[in-house]
Amino acid sequence: MKRKIFTLFFMSVLFGFGTLHAQVILEENFDYDANRALIMDPIASVANLDFVTGWTTVVSTTANVNTFNITDAPLTYNGYVLSGIGNALKCNATTGQTVFKPFSKSVRNDSTVYISFLINIPGNVAITSADYFMAVRMDKTATTGNYGCKVWAAVDPAFPGQEISLGINKLSSTAIWDNTHFFAANTTHLFVVKYYVGKLVGTTATEEAGKYDDVMSVFVDPPLTGVEPTTPTLTHSDPTIKDMYRWDSANKVFGSLAALWLRSKGSGGDVPAYTIDGIRVGLSWSDIMSAPNGLKQTTADNFIYKIDNKNIFLSTSINNYNSYELLSLSGQKILTGSLVDNNNQINASALSKGIYILNLNGTKHASAKIALR
Repeated sequence: MKRKIFTLFFMSVLFGFGTLHAQVILEENFDYDANRALIMDPIASVANLDFVTGWTTVVSTTANVNTFNITDAPLTYNGYVLSGIGNALKCNATTGQTVFKPFSKSVRNDSTVYISFLINIPGNVAITSADYFMAVRMDKTATTGNYGCKVWAAVDPAFPGQEISLGINKLSSTAIWDNTHFFAANTTHLFVVKYYVGKLVGTTATEEAGKYDDVMSVFVDPPLTGVEPTTPTLTHSDPTIKDMYRWDSANKVFGSLAALWLRSKGSGGDVPAYTIDGIRVGLSWSDIMSAPNGLKQTTADNFIYKIDNKNIFLSTSINNYNSYELLSLSGQKILTGSLVDNNNQINASALSKGIYILNLNGTKHASAKIALR
């Protein structure tokens, strides 16, 4: 497979080639020794950083109770970039420790963070008084409980072992539950959590009250096209619920997204047993959801490709592009054709080695400068 060189316009030939860098701020495949606790020998009321895993126990009266263990069966999900790597983490759904791992950088206001992960919930025990199993901490210390961006799960007592329902909330509020979509128990699912950290409103907490603009969304089993879907499974954007990054009561800036938090059963409700794996946190959809089958994503909408032995493989959306044309650098049209959704192949084996321009046309237009070797 050849490395792609990207451009949106012919002018880029004059200005050189650009390189896109992913901003992954946490990746966790639980590639540690199997059949051990995530945090070794936790001590109550003392923050215990496991220098092997980088996870920390949140200080609590149950911090000495292991509830997270490494299992040697990694979760798999066809097409997901972190499928089947390392091991996995199993929560046994008993009252005990909660754990967190810091991001490599904190996410502050007017930014968006994406969190993707694989999860499997057995669903054999009914959970009606649900609690959240995952959240984002606003700091990296073990002694405070500042958190938000919470994901909840419940097991319908009418369908034990069959259906799981989903809830989310931005901060300290009642979860918004999805009563139209249910996902199968005992099945590995791909979740993507998107959290927009809003802008500061005004210059005081009073001015900001009721105008909070954080938005939390979650996608369950999204299409693996390399392109963010336009409609999430569930969204929470209540302007009365405080933002993660905001003015505090002393009118000082407070908060950020700084670490990922995993929870077992808490005092407020029940958390189902779950196995989680393949966690990736980034600042864009493309950071966490690499394009399938080695395809390279451009910054143009819905346009990803690879070149293999003079065959050009495209993944596109026909809502944007329905035809292609391959041109020489002088503008001579060499190959043309129509496109189908997602998977296309252009046979360029008859062409000489060199640089060409690939145009996609439809309701939008995109171009890439490609090198045939």
